Amino acid sequence: MATQRKIESVADLTDKLERTQLTVVTDYRGLTVAEITDLRRRLRETGAELIVAKNTLTLRAAKETGHTAIEPLLSGPTALAFAFKDASKTAKAINDFNKGPKKLVVRGGMLGNTLMGPNVLEQVATLPTREQVLAQIVGGVSAPVSGVVGVLNAAITNVLYVLQARIDQLQPADEAAAA
Repeated sequence: MATQRKIESVADLTDKLERTQLTVVTDYRGLTVAEITDLRRRLRETGAELIVAKNTLTLRAAKETGHTAIEPLLSGPTALAFAFKDASKTAKAINDFNKGPKKLVVRGGMLGNTLMGPNVLEQVATLPTREQVLAQIVGGVSAPVSGVVGVLNAAITNVLYVLQARIDQLQPADEAAAA
């Protein structure tokens, strides 16, 4: 029988799975509360969240959202990292955390609806961040605009040079006529 608490947990997991760009499934055994708190703080800075979840409830939420491919990753104690803003930054934050003495064991993850193996962090961490992508887009848009401005500026400058040359030609004739 589903209790109200379980129903709310499934609803919360469903919401997170619908909004996330990247879901990383991990085993958190061996980590202290302080270490998990530190990881949660690091993830929060990237717009991500880490939660400990029951596998059966996670599977129910996955079925509701069409993320059933995550099922093989759900065994044993499970912590889920949800990247809501920038999957690359989240992957890098988990990688940085794993450089310490105690590590989070990554079972795999889901990038969108695509199931990824235990090397999910390495694959996603190499992707450009949101800011890098935006900078590339702005650079791509501004380059043609800069070229058009340069061409227009050159054309106007050339017209001004021609006018100045004509003025210089006419001035000696005007000065000679006035004398």
